[in-house]
Amino acid sequence: MKVLHLGKLCPPNDGGIEVFSFDLLEALNKKGVKADLLCFGDSTREDNYNDFKYFACKINLKLNSAPLSYDYIKTFKKIIKHYDIIHVHSPNPLAEILTLITDRKIIIHWHSDIVRQKISYYFYRPIQQKVLKKADKIIATSPQYLETSKQIEKFKDKAIVIPIGLNPKRLKINEQDLREFDKLKEKIRNKKVVLAVGRLIEYKGFEYLVEASQFLKDDIIVLIAGRGHLYKTLKNKIEKLNLKDKILLLGRVNNVSVYMKNCDLFCLPSISRNEAFGLVLVEALYFGKPLVTTNVEGSGMNYVNKHNETGLIVPPKNSKALAEAINTILSDEKLYKKFSKNALERFKEFEIDSVADKIIKVYEIVLKK
Repeated sequence: MKVLHLGKLCPPNDGGIEVFSFDLLEALNKKGVKADLLCFGDSTREDNYNDFKYFACKINLKLNSAPLSYDYIKTFKKIIKHYDIIHVHSPNPLAEILTLITDRKIIIHWHSDIVRQKISYYFYRPIQQKVLKKADKIIATSPQYLETSKQIEKFKDKAIVIPIGLNPKRLKINEQDLREFDKLKEKIRNKKVVLAVGRLIEYKGFEYLVEASQFLKDDIIVLIAGRGHLYKTLKNKIEKLNLKDKILLLGRVNNVSVYMKNCDLFCLPSISRNEAFGLVLVEALYFGKPLVTTNVEGSGMNYVNKHNETGLIVPPKNSKALAEAINTILSDEKLYKKFSKNALERFKEFEIDSVADKIIKVYEIVLKK
């Protein structure tokens, strides 16, 4: 069985979809499936990464965030004859269009709707729908996203839910990473640590977590790791609300795992379906951390976090509700232990080997058709 994955960015990019697809490719190859990756890079070349081959293609331009590359098309045409199945990680307009010129079996891995590019999507939609109609199977990452996506609603009959997975080896911690966290201990001063991780952009909802810090108990501190264009805005808000002792903006950190291991609770306060899944929540489960997430309709966040099992779910854009949930978990030792134990158990569903086995079954089904 030979499968060509059509992705966006090449290794070692650390975006959520990329991290998952690289882990998946590695797992598939270890299980005897020859799985390679066609991706966009800064030059055109063939290379290997973590036991899989990838074909990097130089980007010529980006159109509304979608990379375009002549070499991507050229390489696809050259190598497609060697594969039985094309596995597209969507959204990726150029990759999706290429499925229309091949007779190979097609699987569309639906990571997210096209959300922000409303005008360009209006013109692209007829092509997208043609691609989905041709696809043999569509993989959705959560029941919530499948049920609420307008873009794949006509094709639910050939959709299957398989969550995004993670390779635990990616979460290893070394001595140098531990030293990086040690530098913070003086500022933390033995307080309970709430961690949030992500790009500092609007849909992540970090402004509400900053506001929530006003209502947290004095023995709790919030750490936000990540960079983005809202850094200065959030920093100014922290200063204005006089919260410098209650919340720290860390910027980009070398290894999120060391912060996951040392935090007491993980919070993802996202406010829209742009947060299609939240792979970072799976990392938190691995370390047995209780979760606080927001009830965003259609987001897979609340497929990962089970209310009153692995943590609490609160309304989006509600600072007081965030604070109340965090205070509740961190002040109730019995509840904390329950959520922590359940988090460790819940991680098993998202382990990459388990996810890879489910995807191999999908490959077998489409090849029998």
